[in-house]
Amino acid sequence: MKWGFFKKKQTNYPADQYSKDYINEILEALKDENEITKIPISFSFLLTSSEKLKLRTAKVLLESVSKLNNSHLFKLDKIFRERTSFDWTYDWKNESPKNLLLPTMSEDEKLTILGFCTFHPNGYFREKALHDLDSFSSGKELPYLILRCNDWVREVRETAKKYVESRISIKYVEHLVQNLPLIFQLKNAERDDHSELFEKVVNLLSQKESLPFIDQGTKSEISKIRYFCYKVIIYSKMFNKKMLVNYLKAEREPHSRLLLFNEIINDISQDEFNEYYSILKKDKFPMIRAKILERYYSFYPDQSTCELEKALVDKSGAIRSIARFLLKKQNITNFAPYYEEFIKQKSNVNLRGAILGLGEVGNTEQVKLIIPFIKDNRVGIVKAAIRSIMMIDANKYIDNFIEMLNHEHKGVSKEAMRCLLTTSCANKKDFLDRIYNQSNYEHTKYNAAILLCSLPKWESIQYIIEFYVNKTDSNIYNLGRSQFTNWLANFNRTFDTPSRTQVEAIKKILDQFGNDLEKSEKRHIEFCIKGF
Repeated sequence: MKWGFFKKKQTNYPADQYSKDYINEILEALKDENEITKIPISFSFLLTSSEKLKLRTAKVLLESVSKLNNSHLFKLDKIFRERTSFDWTYDWKNESPKNLLLPTMSEDEKLTILGFCTFHPNGYFREKALHDLDSFSSGKELPYLILRCNDWVREVRETAKKYVESRISIKYVEHLVQNLPLIFQLKNAERDDHSELFEKVVNLLSQKESLPFIDQGTKSEISKIRYFCYKVIIYSKMFNKKMLVNYLKAEREPHSRLLLFNEIINDISQDEFNEYYSILKKDKFPMIRAKILERYYSFYPDQSTCELEKALVDKSGAIRSIARFLLKKQNITNFAPYYEEFIKQKSNVNLRGAILGLGEVGNTEQVKLIIPFIKDNRVGIVKAAIRSIMMIDANKYIDNFIEMLNHEHKGVSKEAMRCLLTTSCANKKDFLDRIYNQSNYEHTKYNAAILLCSLPKWESIQYIIEFYVNKTDSNIYNLGRSQFTNWLANFNRTFDTPSRTQVEAIKKILDQFGNDLEKSEKRHIEFCIKGF
């Protein structure tokens, strides 16, 4: 069907074909939920003979786009291409995006509509929208222009590039900072060489006049903007170590923190290291603490023993391992007594690290020091004790793990389940089955179900079927469904022969729950046990 929706006498517009209820539902959903997948269909409501609907749609679209960041716009560009129809009208080449606008619309509403027009599948229409956008100078037009710099049509790319380059000036620095994620994304695009445009932007942002805007960008709520601001600051050399340390202290996102730290530690002098050591050694990011510990050792190899011993009980296993490695260079190799002594002191500070450390280097005789902590009232300590026992001698303490499976705290129960997965607990299936059926904790039931699903091939399927048909507990049902699918898919990977007892048990399960399975699923299981 062809619609000449721009023609004044035409009344058969696409949006006029929708019911009022449908239009209300979409616009209200977009307004309340801001689901970007609803923006293309909402945009089509501009194709209407009703000025009232046009104005309402423009208002909702503006409200929606004001909540989006650059990553959302990048996704929205793709969504528009997938969901926008070529058949809104037959001759897009000769149509004008301006005809979607009304004189009573605000400037921001007009800009939003023209911005969305740059997402249209028709290249002529996109290029015209770019020309119209160029008449705006608020800076809000920049993300749409930048996105089109990587358009698949060369003429559209060149037009967009021209308009972006005309905005590479101090007047637009604040907006360029806000669009740094798109600009860096453009740098890595393969459709065209954007290196010249990228360098122009970075050179502008590297000027002294741009620093206040870059500094403001490091305080953005959007992590990618902060990250790329740090990259520009590092590239421009407009920093000292103190400035980077201050940024590091305020930053929470791991990638940005690592970027800043690597620049701080790069070519750091011993005096600078001493100045910032007390701050950096307490960093919550293990990779940073590890590098600081190694750098400390490189600066003070003969004086580092005390710091390395403190690191032996760090909360991170990587730090504990590095500390032991560096201490071995000083001919200190027996670490178990250190951990034993620390645990005996029962200090609340770093006790968890000491328990885990003993699990990493200890032997079966030292488990007796750890066992009491599985009854501790601190969840972190209990989990550490369970994990340490597992590392030393898991199979000997299966009964303890099964007992902890029914712990009231789901984190402890999960830790016990993980430990049991590493053991040979097939002979404990009756205990696990009893826990599954009798426990009052949902997390315990789920963890017990995971363990029952992990039993050997012919034992596990009996429980998997039971879980699969459980419609009262969605978590158990989903576990059963995925395990049932995996069991069938992996059936021929092992050729274990079921015992007569196992075959009879499976037949009994099928008699009990077979009617709740799909007929094809039941036949498949029957085929698997046929002949045994």
